[in-house]
Amino acid sequence: MKRDNNISQASAELLLNYLFPELAEEWIADDKGSFYRNYNRDILALYPDEKRVILSRDGFLKLLPQGLLSGEEDLKDSKDVVAKSKELERHIHRLCEAFLPIDSLHFRRKLKIEQQVSELLSTRLEYLLKHYFGLDLTAEQNPFIRALAVVLPFAQQWRGDFPLLRSMIEKLFGCEVVMTQGRWSESDSTLSWLPLVRFDLQIPDLSPEAYRTLMAQVQPFADFIREWFVPAEVVCQMNIKESGQPQRTDTRLTLDYNTQL
Repeated sequence: MKRDNNISQASAELLLNYLFPELAEEWIADDKGSFYRNYNRDILALYPDEKRVILSRDGFLKLLPQGLLSGEEDLKDSKDVVAKSKELERHIHRLCEAFLPIDSLHFRRKLKIEQQVSELLSTRLEYLLKHYFGLDLTAEQNPFIRALAVVLPFAQQWRGDFPLLRSMIEKLFGCEVVMTQGRWSESDSTLSWLPLVRFDLQIPDLSPEAYRTLMAQVQPFADFIREWFVPAEVVCQMNIKESGQPQRTDTRLTLDYNTQL
């Protein structure tokens, strides 16, 4: 499906709140009528220095019965149609100017509503995560958990999809991730075992201090993965490993990273 990214279709409230949020209470809205709507965008013209916006919308004047603005016989019975027409135009112009403050106040109110709706939409994920999943996104300090938390609403559909999980871990940590699936048992016996999935993050050239710092973030992230994206019967392990390059003699050895007992 082709996505329509034509910004000209956006409403004036959305654009002005984004571009000029500081002017939300100061805009003068001049409604030229919805006749233009099929041919133009919502904003016909914009003058930020004057805090004035020209809109292809009907103002409050359009709500009045036509007979209050001019009589049906005004032009028919007039001897000078051109002069009478200009007089009616001036009359309507004066009415438009009179209703300009009302239209402007109405537009500012809609700007405020649009701003409140945008704020609610921006916080709906935080609200959902906090009250449904029990995760306070604003209080979570682990950057990897915060990044993956946005897909928690899809956890039920994606649980057990290990190739997808591996791909997401690669994107989050920016490194190659080697996934291994097998069997796990507390003893040497193969009579009782559980499915095993292991994710090895291939990150080379880490000092022991950098390794410990990163592991302090990986461990709670692995717990998060196990809770939401791994079936309960599967043993999930996550490690940081040196890349598959030959061991250099000048590299300090770190247990479970670039050396094993």
